[in-house]
Amino acid sequence: MSSASDRSFFTRLGDGASRIVQRFLPDAFIFALLLTFATMLLAVVFTNKGPGEVVAHWGRGFWYVLTFSMQASLALMTGWAFADSPPIKRVLRRVADVPETQTQAIFATAVVGMVFGLFHWGVVLIASAIFAREVGIAMEQKGVDVHYPLLVATAYAGLLPWHQGLSGAAPLLVATPDHFLAGQIGVIPVSQTIFSPANLVIVAGVVLVTVVLMPLMAPDDDEDLITVPEEQLRKAEQPVTDGGAAVPPTRLREAGWKSALLDSKAVCVSLGVLIWIYLGYLFATNDFMSVFNLNVFISVMFGLGFIFHMTLRSYIDVFRDAIEGASQILIQFQFYGGIMGIMAWSGLATLIAQTAAQYSTETTWYLAAFLSAGTVNFFVPSGGGQWVVTGNVMINAAQSIQGVAIDKTVVAFAMGDQWTNMIQPFWALPVLGIAGLSIRDMMGYVGVLFVFSGIVMGIGALLMGMGVL
Repeated sequence: MSSASDRSFFTRLGDGASRIVQRFLPDAFIFALLLTFATMLLAVVFTNKGPGEVVAHWGRGFWYVLTFSMQASLALMTGWAFADSPPIKRVLRRVADVPETQTQAIFATAVVGMVFGLFHWGVVLIASAIFAREVGIAMEQKGVDVHYPLLVATAYAGLLPWHQGLSGAAPLLVATPDHFLAGQIGVIPVSQTIFSPANLVIVAGVVLVTVVLMPLMAPDDDEDLITVPEEQLRKAEQPVTDGGAAVPPTRLREAGWKSALLDSKAVCVSLGVLIWIYLGYLFATNDFMSVFNLNVFISVMFGLGFIFHMTLRSYIDVFRDAIEGASQILIQFQFYGGIMGIMAWSGLATLIAQTAAQYSTETTWYLAAFLSAGTVNFFVPSGGGQWVVTGNVMINAAQSIQGVAIDKTVVAFAMGDQWTNMIQPFWALPVLGIAGLSIRDMMGYVGVLFVFSGIVMGIGALLMGMGVL
């Protein structure tokens, strides 16, 4: 257990960062607009593109990501519906009831978040947020004060290790036959990226710094504590039922057969089973890694959601909340698509990667790749999208430096891409929607984590370059 002086230092650090963010960080949508104009200016200044060309790139990118934005939104909303289903909520509430102190509550949220994050980026944004809300409510009912913004920030911190985990976009892409870089690097199995000793050691360090650091930032003074909002406590009064109560027989005649179908467990569960029959056939007739993509993940979430909710009425009610929670992402994704268009077609992303390679050696390349990916991710907060934009440049740079390994380059890229999510508010929106907070309430705390996790990953990148990892 940490000493009082350690806790006091990190508490002051967290409080200070939170106050700065509260004062200066704009709304997430305004942030996206400011980032758009900043990217346009950088492209005009540092590339050979004129203002008209940059605007054209922005317009092209705005609609270029339409398919992916719909996929990402559905992944979030179906993951939300699954995580907010009665069986999952019961499990989360039982686990949330275990902590007895503020430190235990934040530690438990950090551990659960890390587990979800290493499993899948879509699940962690929803399940960890619901868990944090349930922990806050459970502690409030016990009469134990917990700083709710820090608790929610800890839940969002679960996203930190995602690209080094099972859903890492770049490692899965390079492990897929006929991927767009297969002609240059072939197929790299996940045993050399996600499950490599270097990746496992570094991700263990990321998890460790998170579960230790976040509880240390808990305020000591009751005056600084912000507890669970009243509207979240009211949600706790709603009982968790198995798919909602069926329509009473006396109301069936009034409701009609259409309403009865909405409340039919047979219809809803059969729909989920039908999806899983299709998935079973897909997995049985194909190599799992070759077919498991974002569309398949969405199908998995749909199938589990229907089965776990047991009635279409229950599923639709939760999905309505999910749509509201994901509303800002639906809007902002197109603007980030425009930013990605500028970064890709103006050559700005290539310039960043090439600059990193220009001043790198065998020892420093992985650190440069890590920092380069982190920089680009701040403008293009999509792991798969960023790899498509800069992957070719990264690979060319790696192949030009003697002694550099492609698999470790992919790991370094993954670390950088996930790192700056802690200061990029885009993916925090669904977490905030579930928790009932604003972006300024929690970003200061994950900003502190950004610094310390960056040190861990930076050291890991250097150790890879030195041949230690």
